[in-house]
Amino acid sequence: MSNKQIVQSNVEKKNNTISVCDLLKNNTTKIIRKYETQTPIYVQLYSDSYNEFLHSLEDIFGTCYLSEKHFFDNLGIDEKTLNATDKFWKGFTETAISHIDMYTNFRKAQFDTLSTFMRSYNHCVHLGMDYCAEMYSKLNTKS
Repeated sequence: MSNKQIVQSNVEKKNNTISVCDLLKNNTTKIIRKYETQTPIYVQLYSDSYNEFLHSLEDIFGTCYLSEKHFFDNLGIDEKTLNATDKFWKGFTETAISHIDMYTNFRKAQFDTLSTFMRSYNHCVHLGMDYCAEMYSKLNTKS
């Protein structure tokens, strides 16, 4: 084998060589991208199952309504008591709906804060990596 072929063979090996950093980055990126593509599926599955749960509860109350209506109508409960109970349940319902809205707004603020934190963290990490890269380049030029 001539010197030219040996040098060319070494150059080809260097061009085909993959670094440890490339291995880690490429494979990590593949895994992260796979998770990203699966997220909408998981969200949809969770949403569908939660909706089914809520519809089941609604069906249970709807089914019980018929038998309860017959039972309670035959009890002869006073009209004032029914109105007071109706007032109580309307207040309770409004409070529950208000709490649901507050919790939704809280979770939205929580996720907004988390996203802002992640962007800030990412910015700090990039600054640190830039600094390290600068230091490594200075070390390489000195040696």
